Amino acid sequence: MFLGHLILAYCAIKIFQKQINNRHAMENNFSEDYQYNSCTSRGICSINPRISSLQEILVLYLKQTAYYMLKLQDKSYKNDAIKNLILNTLSVMVSNTSFSEIDFEMITNHFNKLLPEIIQKYEDICAKDGIEPEHIKTVLEYNTENDIIKSIRIGEAEFRKIINKIPKQIYSMYKLMFVIAKSICTNVQDLETFGEDSEEGYTTILIILNQLNSENTTTNEIKNILNKIAEVNHNLMKKLRETQIKRYGKQQENNVSYTTTPGKAILVVGSNIRELEIISEALKDTNIDIYTHDEMMLAHTFPFFQKYNNLKGQFGKGIENCLLDFATFPGPIIITRHSLYNIENLYRGRLFSTDPANTRGVIPIRENNFEEVIKSAEDSKGFKSGKTCRNEIIGFEYEKIAEKIKSEIDSDQYSQVFVIGLGGYTQEQQNYIKKLIEKTPDNILIISLSYYIEKDNVICLNACFDTYAVTYIAEYISSISDIKITIFFPTCDRHTISKMIYFTSKNIARVFVGACIPIIVNPNLITTLNKIYGIESFSTVKNDLNKILNKI
Repeated sequence: MFLGHLILAYCAIKIFQKQINNRHAMENNFSEDYQYNSCTSRGICSINPRISSLQEILVLYLKQTAYYMLKLQDKSYKNDAIKNLILNTLSVMVSNTSFSEIDFEMITNHFNKLLPEIIQKYEDICAKDGIEPEHIKTVLEYNTENDIIKSIRIGEAEFRKIINKIPKQIYSMYKLMFVIAKSICTNVQDLETFGEDSEEGYTTILIILNQLNSENTTTNEIKNILNKIAEVNHNLMKKLRETQIKRYGKQQENNVSYTTTPGKAILVVGSNIRELEIISEALKDTNIDIYTHDEMMLAHTFPFFQKYNNLKGQFGKGIENCLLDFATFPGPIIITRHSLYNIENLYRGRLFSTDPANTRGVIPIRENNFEEVIKSAEDSKGFKSGKTCRNEIIGFEYEKIAEKIKSEIDSDQYSQVFVIGLGGYTQEQQNYIKKLIEKTPDNILIISLSYYIEKDNVICLNACFDTYAVTYIAEYISSISDIKITIFFPTCDRHTISKMIYFTSKNIARVFVGACIPIIVNPNLITTLNKIYGIESFSTVKNDLNKILNKI
């Protein structure tokens, strides 16, 4: 097995030799182009048709369960086992795009056990109250003998039935609802890791899933639901950030190291910084160094994490290049919950995960027991000599930036504000934003969160992976002024759809969006967002500026 890992790592290194030689630039400039995208070249950010069909079956279970749980909630009935099953199933569908047949069987077995129980509970309550129970039809059989081939066929048939029965735009809006449901699920579960209850979020998920049962509805009805659930999700994101600040202190600017030092090491991947805290506590008295990857870099902006001496810094940059980053890291990798990786494409043997369901070859971490991770780190080669790289200054103090923005707006020299969100790593995206900033008239204030260009009308910040920064800045501006706001999302994260709907439904801002990886947003959904909310895809800088400035 070890030889197989070496061969695969060697192949990855040979394929990406150009990137390795240019590693210094890749790791230390947040607006550098990686030139290579693992998402598109290896399908790491896509879902294969087999998994899509199995996910259709999981959606059937979720819709059925939500229907009966809402009926029972009206009777003040709660079931924590069902709640955990729904959230964990959505969690798997958020992040684990390569879950195995064993995982599928495990999830459906839980539904097959619990769903008949709550249906019986519903019937018992109806009988007690002297009312006729209202059931919905289903192709599910609720048995424990899972036939994967049969399940795939049922999933494909269900997909075809929906496509043929529901108008295309309604179907796309349902997909938008499901995307937001997964976003809400992520926020609910992240809040729960801090001990924060979020019953409203869970109930909203049930409402969304139950709405998917409806075949007779209008565009306006679904739009109203989308507006409401996007607002609920906005409040959850805000509460999560407030909870993080309460525990870890107010965010601040920090000089994050990309230097690797000699010694054993682990890599922590994902966005749940509460899990990074747990891992850091477990390893604080060891000689094992900790490096962050992708969105976990955000933790470095919180003062709390500076107390961990073995939390060294960032390794690699993000999901777009995880194949290279993972293959060259000389130690175990912990993939935290909700991480967006199709890890069946990645090398095995040193991959660990805290997700409830894992791909074959990924070792599960249960009840925060990191003994196997520590042993794997000790047995791995670690960094032999390390490599010195430039640091990167990330983060900012929210209150100070708010004061600066207010001062600029109060000067009355600007007619509009452009907020440019977190950037991706493609050359096309960088060229678009660079040209946009250069061509934007001087009487428009630009707040750029990840692209640095010196210009008098530009406030440049390195928000790193702080997806909440756009929300905070846009809402703050709208609270102090009626100045027109346009938000540019160069790329998408798991919460972007919800944010775009919130901004437009509340008339906070006009929205433009760049390329989104398929694992997060199907391109067809952007078309629907344009029709329903006026959200536009990037075209050319000239054309987009003319639209905003009302020249066309």
